[in-house]
Amino acid sequence: MATKQSGTTAETGSTGMPDNLRQAAETTIAQAKQAVDQYIRTAADLYEKMESSAEAAQAGARDVKQKTFQFAEDNINATFDFAQQLVQARNPQDLVALQQGFLQQQLERLKTQAQEIGTATGKAAGEARSAGRRKS
Repeated sequence: MATKQSGTTAETGSTGMPDNLRQAAETTIAQAKQAVDQYIRTAADLYEKMESSAEAAQAGARDVKQKTFQFAEDNINATFDFAQQLVQARNPQDLVALQQGFLQQQLERLKTQAQEIGTATGKAAGEARSAGRRKS
């Protein structure tokens, strides 16, 4: 069916809307749907990356926490061992020697523990970064 509109002839469908206008609307809707679908896929991918990164960070944090508690327990036990040795000291010179030995051992122990915590923290951060990248 042809209709005269402002000097031009346009084909109209059963809705009374010109076919070219209907096609333009359908094309626009299809493009909008495509854009939204792409947005949703991208958002889902980002969410997965964030989730993987968070899981890796949590695992790393658990490792650091476990090491920290183990180190605290080791240090407490060393202090009690030292206290037991002090009680058994026979003279002031023994006390001084025990104190010096304990301080040297503790400094070495703390140095090693700090290095291990630093390594574990760096590893956890690296794994968190890698987990986010692996989902790419």
